[in-house]
Amino acid sequence: MGYIERNIGRGNIWTLCFGIGFIIWGIIAVRFPNTPGSYWMFIPGGILLIAAISNIFSYRYNREKVLGALKSYQRIGMDQLAEELRMTKRTLKEMIVDLRAEGKLKASFDPESGEVIVFEIKGAPPIGVTVPQTTNASKKIDQIDDVAAITPAMQNIKDQGYCPYCGSKTTTKDKFCVTCGSALQ
Repeated sequence: MGYIERNIGRGNIWTLCFGIGFIIWGIIAVRFPNTPGSYWMFIPGGILLIAAISNIFSYRYNREKVLGALKSYQRIGMDQLAEELRMTKRTLKEMIVDLRAEGKLKASFDPESGEVIVFEIKGAPPIGVTVPQTTNASKKIDQIDDVAAITPAMQNIKDQGYCPYCGSKTTTKDKFCVTCGSALQ
């Protein structure tokens, strides 16, 4: 499950539904006094509604923040970018992969250093840089961050020259996957 599904999809949809449900329950309790519950249901409903909307706006803001930061770099290390944006590396990787899947970002990960290599942002190259137009297709990364936690079957996939996290073709000398940025060694 990628960043989009976790932050816009399932979690916030349920939060919105419960918030709206509690508000409707409060309206029904005001209109029909004999129903169970009370008009106080407006309070948790409002809180849930505000939380869901806040999370959605926060997600959109962070996406634009990532795109804005990447406009300044042709190549940048994940540690530096995560520190600059005050995000975890995992969240940042997932956002980059999701932005690539949506076509808003053309970027890859350096197989040796794990740095982000930026080719295009919303159809334009990074500021002051002319770069090639090709990159690998993006795929969503798995929830596993620790290479030591890879199951024997996933290790076999890695030994065959594929990333155990996203399934992209890799070489034996790659330290990081060029598609999802996961550590391979």
